Amino acid sequence: MRFNKLDLNQLVVLDALLSTRSVGKAAERLFLSQPATSCSLARLREYFEDELLVPVGKTQVLTPLAEELTKPVRDVLLQIQTITRARPTFDPATSTRRFTIEASDYVISVFLSEVVKRAATLAPLMQFDLRAISPQTPEHLESGEAELLIAPEFARVAGHPAEPLFEDTFSCLVCAESGKAGDSLTEDEYFDAAHVGVEWGGGRRITFDARMLSTSKRARRQTVIAPTFTLVPALLVGTSRIATLPSRLAHQMAQRFPLRVLECPIKIRAFVENLQWHKYQERDPAISWLRSLFRETAQCLPAVSGHGEKEADKSSAASRANRANRGSGAKVKPTKVASSPTASKRRRASDTEGTVSEK
Repeated sequence: MRFNKLDLNQLVVLDALLSTRSVGKAAERLFLSQPATSCSLARLREYFEDELLVPVGKTQVLTPLAEELTKPVRDVLLQIQTITRARPTFDPATSTRRFTIEASDYVISVFLSEVVKRAATLAPLMQFDLRAISPQTPEHLESGEAELLIAPEFARVAGHPAEPLFEDTFSCLVCAESGKAGDSLTEDEYFDAAHVGVEWGGGRRITFDARMLSTSKRARRQTVIAPTFTLVPALLVGTSRIATLPSRLAHQMAQRFPLRVLECPIKIRAFVENLQWHKYQERDPAISWLRSLFRETAQCLPAVSGHGEKEADKSSAASRANRANRGSGAKVKPTKVASSPTASKRRRASDTEGTVSEK
């Protein structure tokens, strides 16, 4: 099939060449031989009257034209992919679709673990590739390599739709055998203590609480910095250190390790984890169904108060916002795609609701 004298089959090859910047890697991705891929590159060079890939030392770099083609070519293929996946109905019970989802290990622990548990019953053949957020995450969402992203506001990718999933506050976590901390912490004790911090995402991205405290007059003394949230317990047990973590994760860790959850004496605003997907996958029935499953799972999470204690009898502000967004109140069903919510601004209940109280 040719369009404007271009063999449209070559668009797939062009996309692989532009993203890998290597004939060999593009051939591996497309399950083609290197000679066949080289021939395709030659035809593409002839059509565009441009080298596209040029050698610089031992590497290949894109020409200015190739740089300009990268995004539109990928967007076209994503739109074609959406068209090919269109079906009058979607049945999760028989779907073998594989989803790539990027999120922090905190989100995987407290939220996605519940999602995949529900999916095991509703969509037993569905596959989930859970990946840690990295500096390449925006590129992965843009290219379609990752279908879904869960991240706080500051890590959202511009230009793609999003909706709030759940809210969390901050609590302190200490070793249960530590004699330094009693039933509570004062502000002075908090800043005088040694801390375990987390800088995640491969690119040493700091956490939301670290961002908030970076502008305060007093600084935490971080003696240990972990690359993931889930490594924090091993770095706390047997020490007098303190870790400031999302309350849901802190309580989860306290159930599994000899640790205690304490109210944080510093006022840190609550934060919201948002779900994002590619703009061209807005009407993908499988993505729509999975988003509905995410919303249902988020609404079933126990709420957390300002001081981090669970309140099973209350709904969090994020859950209320989600219910309002849903409008029709559609439920997740194994054989029906729930309608997607209309994007709306999330309401804050008050200046103090969902924040960590200051002592």
